[in-house]
Amino acid sequence: MPSGLTVAEVPGHGRFFLTDAALEMIGVFGGTLHCYLGPGGCRKQGLYFSRTLPRKPLRCELRPAAPEHSGPAPLGPGVNISVSTDLAPRLDGAVLDFGLYNKMQRFVWASLPAVKGPQCTCLRSTGVPAGKRSPCLDDAGTGLSDL
Repeated sequence: MPSGLTVAEVPGHGRFFLTDAALEMIGVFGGTLHCYLGPGGCRKQGLYFSRTLPRKPLRCELRPAAPEHSGPAPLGPGVNISVSTDLAPRLDGAVLDFGLYNKMQRFVWASLPAVKGPQCTCLRSTGVPAGKRSPCLDDAGTGLSDL
């Protein structure tokens, strides 16, 4: 497993990994990130991110991915990552990254092993799902939305 990853345990649904860049940007955005499914979106997958937690989120426990470490990751207080119950079954083995994708800085699921076919790299989209042509709201530089 590559170094620089943090494990996020999703209660009852396995785990996914966060890159150091994603973890750092969660802190920059206030320390909270909620990952959820919405209607439509890039390639009809509806992968969205918010700083606002919905009711009854599945809160993830974070720990270093390196085997020599055990227990919670030394992330400091206030770092909260959660997923929606409908997204959780798709995330086992996934990798959440933050970087320059499609000429914009954004959170992306760099890997979603449980999802068959092409994977979405849009932060979020608007309008009728149109595959690669689906417009990304963040292309206008609007940043994260809140639920």
